[in-house]
Amino acid sequence: MLLRNAAFAGMIGPALFALIVVVLTVAQYGFMVDLGWDPIGASDVPWPSGLALGPLGWLQVLNFILFGLALMVFAVGLHRGVAARVRGSVIGPVLLMVAGVALVLSAFKTDPSLSGGPQTWHGLIHGLAFLLLVLSLLLSFLLLWWRLRRDPRWRGYDLYTIITAVLYVVLFFLSASQWAFYLFLAVVLAWVEVMAIRLRSVAEGSRAQQSSRVE
Repeated sequence: MLLRNAAFAGMIGPALFALIVVVLTVAQYGFMVDLGWDPIGASDVPWPSGLALGPLGWLQVLNFILFGLALMVFAVGLHRGVAARVRGSVIGPVLLMVAGVALVLSAFKTDPSLSGGPQTWHGLIHGLAFLLLVLSLLLSFLLLWWRLRRDPRWRGYDLYTIITAVLYVVLFFLSASQWAFYLFLAVVLAWVEVMAIRLRSVAEGSRAQQSSRVE
């Protein structure tokens, strides 16, 4: 039951986050452009964080919190769902949970412009949360790759995870342009979604094995 609930959280979290971001971007497009946001090139206006500053900003604040909580639940399930447990193997899921905490902290609103650094206390918290999110996600990918390769049930997903880590780094350094940040965010959301779907399969397999043992 824990694995199934964690898988559900991992499947709903990124899908809901992406849906709300798309809806808010369309609904508040004029507001974002007025702030100086460039939907293709580089700008000092952060996206999607800047969506929280608009008239419907409360929805993006809630979006960060919900996705963060879902990621934390998913991290617990991923730890339980990957059998290869050796010394230090818990660090990967823990870092994924830290990323969830960072997302929750991202609910503190960003500043309208990143030029010259944060200008408010809540903008500072948001900026630090973003740095924590980026670092913890990258390290979790690397450590989870090392752990996944030891569990036959996750064969192929270890390769997918390390490829995700490589794309993550490349796109992050290109993310000054908005188009690259779109891809950066898509890579992260897709990884959570794919891994959650696999976790659901693992949970169903474990449930079937338990049922056969009882019979």
